[in-house]
Amino acid sequence: MNKFVIIPNLTKDKELETTKLIVDWLEKNKCKIYLSDDVASYINKKEYGCTVNEMYNYAECVIVLGGDGTILNTARSLLKYDIPILGVNLGNLGFLAEVEKKDALSTLSKIINGDYYIQRRMMIDVKKKTKNREETIGVALNDIVIARTSISRMMKYSIYVNDGHVNNYSADGIIVSTPTGSTAYNLSAGGPILDPKNEMMVITPICPHTLMSRSIVLSKNDIVKISLQDNLKNLNDDIMITIDGQESIKVDEEDKIIISNSYRSAKLITCNKNGFYKILRKKLGNC
Repeated sequence: MNKFVIIPNLTKDKELETTKLIVDWLEKNKCKIYLSDDVASYINKKEYGCTVNEMYNYAECVIVLGGDGTILNTARSLLKYDIPILGVNLGNLGFLAEVEKKDALSTLSKIINGDYYIQRRMMIDVKKKTKNREETIGVALNDIVIARTSISRMMKYSIYVNDGHVNNYSADGIIVSTPTGSTAYNLSAGGPILDPKNEMMVITPICPHTLMSRSIVLSKNDIVKISLQDNLKNLNDDIMITIDGQESIKVDEEDKIIISNSYRSAKLITCNKNGFYKILRKKLGNC
C-alpha cells in the first residue's frame, strides 16, 4: 500500500502542520500522494492537487486528520469507492481516530510494509415511508437519531421489529445505533457497548419516561420501524432524523422510519487488533 489521500480537518490541523509532516514523510518513502487542490495549494505542493474522483479512483488508503466526526463524514463520502480509512486523532480521545499524532509516522511505516489489518464496520440505511412512496434518505456508520429539535417535551414512539410490535416509548428521542456507534450517543443515553467487529443494532430511548424502558439489542438481519404517536400539529417545533450527528431530515406525522443493515460498509485500518479495548480503557478512565 503506497498510494495515499490526505483529508485534514482544517480547524484541527492548524496551519496544516500535520498534513505537511505526513506529506514530507510520504515523499521520502516514495509514496503516491493525492490532495484536494486547495490543500495542495496551501502547503505549496500543487503537483499533488487533484479532483475528488482522481483522488479516490487511484488511492489505496485515505488518511483522515481530525477526530471521529471527520471520519464519519469521510466514510459516508467514500461509500462508492470502498477505500480503507486511517484515522489520525487531532482532537479529543476518539474511538475511530485511534492513531495519535505522535504515532502517525510509525503507523504509516507499518502500513507501507503490509503490517496492518482492515476492519469492516457495519453501516445502517434509513428510509422514510409516506403513504405513496418509500425512499432511502441516508446511511450511517454511527447512529440514526429521531428526536424533536427542542427536547423540552417528550414524544411517543412506536417501535416495531420485523413487523412485530416491540414497545411504545415516551421519551425525548430514539437512537438506533451500530456497534461502532454504541460508544457515542448510545452510551451517553445508557445503552450497551458493543464490540465493533460484531454486526448488530441497538435501540436506545433517550431519557425515557419510565425506568423500565431499556435498550434492545438486535441482529443485523432485523428491520426496525418507528412511527410517531403524537399529533405534530400540537407541537411548536419539528421532528428530525439525524444521521451520524451531521445530516438532518424532517419527519412528517404520517411518516414511517425504517432502519436496516446496509449492504455497504466502512473499512478502517488498524495496526492493533485490540485497539478498541485500549481506547475503551482510556475513555472509561482506567488507564
